[in-house]
Amino acid sequence: MNAVDSKTNLSNLAADMRQSLLYAARDGFRALPGIKGLERRIAALVQKARTFAPPKPMSCMLDGIEKAFAGFEEAQIPQRQKAILKALDLLDSGISRWQALDCETEIDRRPLMRSTQYLKGVGPKVAELLAEKGIVTIEDLLYLLPNRYEDRSDVVKIAEMIPGTFARSEGTIVGMGNPGALRFKKPFEVLVQDESGVCTLSWFHYGGRTIPQKYSAGDRICFAGKVGIYRGRFQIVHPEVSRPEEEDEAQLDALGGISRIKPVYPEISGINRQKLRFIIQRAAAEYAGFACDYLPDDMRKAYALQSLGEALKSAHLPDENSDVVQLNTSGDPARRRLIFDEFFFMQLVMAQRRSRHLSQPGVAFKPYKDLARRFYANFEHRLTEAQRRVTHEIASDMQKAEPMNRLLQGDVGSGKTVVAVLCALMAIENGYQVALMAPTEILAEQHFRTVSSLCNFEGVNVGLLLSRLKSAAKSKLLNEIAIGHVNFVIGTHALIQKGVDFRKLGFVIIDEQHRFGVEQRSALRSKGVMPHCLVMSATPIPRSMSLTLYGDLDVSILDEIPPGRTPIRTRVSGPEGMAECLHTLRAELAAGRQAYIVYPLVDESEKLSVKSAVASKNRWEKDYLPGCSVGLLHGQMPSEEKELVMQRFTNGEYQILVTTSVVEVGVDVPNATVMIIEEAQRFGLAQLHQLRGRVGRGKHTGYCFLVAGEDLSAEALERLSILEMTSDGFRIAEADLEMRGPGEFIGTRQTGAPALQIADLVRDSHILEDARKAAFELVAADPNLKNPEHALIAARLNERWGEKFELVQIG
Repeated sequence: MNAVDSKTNLSNLAADMRQSLLYAARDGFRALPGIKGLERRIAALVQKARTFAPPKPMSCMLDGIEKAFAGFEEAQIPQRQKAILKALDLLDSGISRWQALDCETEIDRRPLMRSTQYLKGVGPKVAELLAEKGIVTIEDLLYLLPNRYEDRSDVVKIAEMIPGTFARSEGTIVGMGNPGALRFKKPFEVLVQDESGVCTLSWFHYGGRTIPQKYSAGDRICFAGKVGIYRGRFQIVHPEVSRPEEEDEAQLDALGGISRIKPVYPEISGINRQKLRFIIQRAAAEYAGFACDYLPDDMRKAYALQSLGEALKSAHLPDENSDVVQLNTSGDPARRRLIFDEFFFMQLVMAQRRSRHLSQPGVAFKPYKDLARRFYANFEHRLTEAQRRVTHEIASDMQKAEPMNRLLQGDVGSGKTVVAVLCALMAIENGYQVALMAPTEILAEQHFRTVSSLCNFEGVNVGLLLSRLKSAAKSKLLNEIAIGHVNFVIGTHALIQKGVDFRKLGFVIIDEQHRFGVEQRSALRSKGVMPHCLVMSATPIPRSMSLTLYGDLDVSILDEIPPGRTPIRTRVSGPEGMAECLHTLRAELAAGRQAYIVYPLVDESEKLSVKSAVASKNRWEKDYLPGCSVGLLHGQMPSEEKELVMQRFTNGEYQILVTTSVVEVGVDVPNATVMIIEEAQRFGLAQLHQLRGRVGRGKHTGYCFLVAGEDLSAEALERLSILEMTSDGFRIAEADLEMRGPGEFIGTRQTGAPALQIADLVRDSHILEDARKAAFELVAADPNLKNPEHALIAARLNERWGEKFELVQIG
């Protein structure tokens, strides 16, 4: 082998080694699947590198890496962290020495790939603290973007502060709590006053422990943070605090200039905020220009995007004359470019996944109608126009020789199950089996009863597979599934267990899909050979959220409620509204109806002054409604006990069911007409809408009372009032997303979707649409990104985004 080939191979091996180390570091050193086998992988790469007779600097580097990784897999997380950082440092220094020997190599010549320890002010300890957050290289640091920007010259009076916004003010300390309260998980509070009003500054962790050492009553201070209202008074939690004479120093940027605009970064424990800002700003000034722009020139021109290097520098060192409002939105060119990138790579993954999925062979079902005719003969109602339209969309997909992958959205009571059953009949008539997976046994059993009733005719054999089935019954059912006798199988996670084998699975239905992990959804599909897949959601999903989570799926929407369902009368109140609730509740119980009483917690909490289901059951039985039969249901109960309670409520043995949000989805008791939700401000709007949908499912009017706690803020009241104004689940979902953000929107935590750093799904929806268009057009022209002009995009996707998106899929 010649010298050039040897250098090339060593370069590639060093690149592989660095990539493996960076992936592990960005995982935060957790014991995730990506870290397992890292010691063996590094050892194998080191051994292979030695076969190419590396020069002395490289050989010494390999010795050091091998030594750093000895015993890695048995080590604790802190030792693993030190080993990875040591290896990265050895790689950097070894490669630098190798390059000094005039070895031509492309590996790590980009300064952005250097360790953060190259930066002024970053020693080993700070590097470790940064690495705990997945920030290992200078490039990682440049992508730690500001959460927001502050105008240090904009100081308002306390009375002028606006709840929900960030504000800077000055005042005199007129009261200070006991810092020892932090040890008992209670907030440490400081009361500040100016000539216009009073504000409470609160700390819920040890960040506030130094305040009594620096300040005392009578001191004048500057403070800043997000303004809230608590018990009728302005409050800022975890504020920035300084003395007025320190403000000039706070306005210094890392280059020594005075700037009224200050970037505010995410907190990193152990690193002072100002020090972190200086480190990042120095890095931006020195290294942002090395950023290699992966977007082609024609794409940047088409969407009026700033260059990447310019955007990164401006994000950390904004111009003194910049508009702070624009900086905090997508109006600033730098911010817009970085937001576009976040959305673009997200949509690029969706576009590639969709392209790959459609390229795989599927089963084209024939449009047989015999079972459908039997269904209609057995069905007491008429389908809505929306149900007909959506059934046609799904059936058309199932007649194509490519596997369907479709999301069916529908509001509460829109008739999703009927549509799914009609489409399932096509698969059965083509000789295939159907599997419907539900998240809970209660919901699975309800589906079993519904499907059995709708398909009570020859040709459809429905089976219910639950983990708690007795051994003999389970064996019999598994055999009938394996030979194909049972052709419509309904179950929970039990469907994906080992030993469950289908003869010919052709159609998979996943209900309340956000409650399943990616692996679970994928495992069910793997029981067949590229079966058609329909995932259903009873939670209406706003378009921006849908594009983010399910951008690779076709979407069908049921936007019409079947006739005969009357709107539910909804009332919002504080604790004083309980009298009206009790009046209506007693009247409905006297008329033979039933009710749900919902609480946010199972048991009382030491941390929160919040009512719970367990403690409140006795109050309803003994104090509010003596003589009434009251049941208790919550998620911590064994499955058998939950099913027994639910069965008794369904049969009318319980008049009232005290519960948690476990009844949010799928529970169908037509005789239940009243729902009282206590501490309603602690639920999301979409979740409250789902809970509300449990009543009024029969011929009688439904009532929903949203009773908030004593700490109800004006903001929370405004949010809850939306439910009084509309019963449109899609409008409610949009409002919920806008008010609480995607991180709290119901169901999204289970999807595995990467958190957006600076993009906002509501505010930046127009940029999302642009990024989606750009990504899908790119993949349509170059599905595997093989064109040389797209090589940088492919590398970027794999290097920085690949892991984040690995699990964002339906299966």
